Amino acid sequence: MLPPEDSEKGRHLGTYEMLWDCKFCGAQGLPAHTHRFCPTCGSAQDPNTRRFPSDEEKRAVTDHVDKGVDLICAACGTTNSGDAKFCHQCGAPLENAEKAALVQDEVRAASESFQAGEQRDLATESMARDLKQSQAAPSGIPRGVVIGLIVAALACIGVIFLFTRTQSGTAVITGHTWEREILIESLVPQEQSAWCDSMPADAYSISSRSEQRDTRRIPDGEICSVRRVDNGDGTFSEREECEPRYREEPVYDDRCYFTVDRWGYSRSVVSNGDSQAVAPYWANAQLQFASGIGAEREAGRDETYLLILRGDNDAVYECEVNFDLWQNAALESAWKLEIGVVNGQPRCDTLAPAS
Repeated sequence: MLPPEDSEKGRHLGTYEMLWDCKFCGAQGLPAHTHRFCPTCGSAQDPNTRRFPSDEEKRAVTDHVDKGVDLICAACGTTNSGDAKFCHQCGAPLENAEKAALVQDEVRAASESFQAGEQRDLATESMARDLKQSQAAPSGIPRGVVIGLIVAALACIGVIFLFTRTQSGTAVITGHTWEREILIESLVPQEQSAWCDSMPADAYSISSRSEQRDTRRIPDGEICSVRRVDNGDGTFSEREECEPRYREEPVYDDRCYFTVDRWGYSRSVVSNGDSQAVAPYWANAQLQFASGIGAEREAGRDETYLLILRGDNDAVYECEVNFDLWQNAALESAWKLEIGVVNGQPRCDTLAPAS
């Protein structure tokens, strides 16, 4: 039976010693769990220099007992086990001791490098990163960039204002046009397809064939990787973490091809005029048949009413209006409206009689 932690975090492969480097005498690769002091110069271990060993350097820790993250004595800086009450170097109480920093932000990266056969010196990388940050330019967006963004924003606002700006004008109505359209649809055979279990009931001339309808995920083993986790006491654990692997498998079903009789657009009947002399009317649609193939029916009606106006400098405008306004707008009558300054187009929604 697997240990409890295996069921939650993956299969436990073993516990091994971290390595550390003495920053005082330069001794390299000291076992972090068993060597709390440098055997060369006697300096206390600095947990910040701990790193994962290469596969060749890896040394197993037998009968490892988890006592928690190491404690750093506030008085002398010595590393003590996580369950210690007093510093084993100077005897100071450890109530206010700091916990040794874990390389949590490096765990996954170190694990990936380990799997690829690459050894990473985390302490050296950390020092190099700190040096780079200290030499970097002050944080924040440069003042010139901020000014440039503000100028660009103001320019955009100015362009929008310019293209939407209007000026008041007057125009005289010089003409009227109108158009009325009746949309006609007819009942005709249409070739369609659908999955056979959702085919319409009135389908005929049916044929079918097997086609891919979907895909399904089929379990296909596992994808496993080894992860190194810093235990914080000079050791690390290796765990095998596995995720299910799947393959995609096509799902086939019967696709039916058939004919159905459906209504669809057929034609339009249009009537129009260019004055008020003849009142707008709807043309005779003359529908064909009442039922069966080829039968016709109305699908909707559209109507458009335009006023033609002449403005300053003989500018010509067209405004689409409702029927009542169109009918009551007399020829040569004067109207007020807003005109775009840049594009010269009328705002027809502002059209109003000139007083």
